Amino acid sequence: MLIFTNCLSETPDEGCLRVANAIIKRIKNINPDVTVVSYERRSAITDDFVSSNKLILTKDIIKTVRKEKGRILYVPFPARSSATALRIFILSLLAAEKIQVILSQVTDIGFVAKLLLKLCKAEFIVLSNDTQTKLSAVVGAKRVRRIKAGVDTNRFVPVTKQRSAGLKKKYGFDSDKPVVLHVGHLNSGRNVGQLAKISADFQVLLVTSTLTKDEQDAELKSELTSCPNIKIIDYFLPDIEEVYQLSDVYFFPVKEEGRCIDSPLSCLEAASCNKPVVTTDFGEMKEFKGKNGFWFIESFEPDEINRLIKTACDFADINTRACVAEYDWNHAVKTIFRR
Repeated sequence: MLIFTNCLSETPDEGCLRVANAIIKRIKNINPDVTVVSYERRSAITDDFVSSNKLILTKDIIKTVRKEKGRILYVPFPARSSATALRIFILSLLAAEKIQVILSQVTDIGFVAKLLLKLCKAEFIVLSNDTQTKLSAVVGAKRVRRIKAGVDTNRFVPVTKQRSAGLKKKYGFDSDKPVVLHVGHLNSGRNVGQLAKISADFQVLLVTSTLTKDEQDAELKSELTSCPNIKIIDYFLPDIEEVYQLSDVYFFPVKEEGRCIDSPLSCLEAASCNKPVVTTDFGEMKEFKGKNGFWFIESFEPDEINRLIKTACDFADINTRACVAEYDWNHAVKTIFRR
């Protein structure tokens, strides 16, 4: 089996990179004979690195794909649908058999993309019911599978109140005051400006991606840092699970398609730590409506946001961890191997 990707990184703190790293590492653990070939980015699990261009039509890539007689799994970094479809089409022409493609994020599929996706001999693995429906309408349901991914339930675990209080102190928070957490990009498209509406009764922590640090919205950052109850961490956290464990509520305000991968990993990780989640119905989050410990945002009026957060904080019978158990990465990888 050959895995071909531009989504591996030594510091995967962005959704699609984390999907690729988590899945590919587990596939390698199951089958060490798998060859991982990277372009653009690489990590310690990369077996070979090849030069590339926008069409991924270089001698190295053509040689690598053509000589593989077995299964090929392609994991591309999200891009415009037409560009992604063209690359998939080219790979499908070069490959000896049908390739499989993991798409962590799918936005509008234009005419050219639809045509290329229909013509290519690829099967698709997606992360949300919405995307499965959208892509199935283009290529047919038989060529699209949805996997439930992705959280490491062995890493993102609940902790005691004492441990949570200790972590609050470690990261500079008042241990007796609730913390509201959001993890993601610092730009207006993520709707993180809503954090400024959170009452001073709460401490707010925003952990941003280092991958897009140079693309941060400076004006928005200034607005948020001017709020005395908001703290921003914009450096890589190797022990990212600790910020979930210290928090009291996870807040996910993303609405706009394309601003996050289809299955928001941060929501799943918070839930795996058995934290209440206040969220929009973005992507895969729709699947948690009516589930214990999930509150859905109907309005971004300050009173409504703070009411939901307080309700979530005060709710005693949280069981969000059980709701995300089937989204563990190991379960997702087993699903990928089923054909």
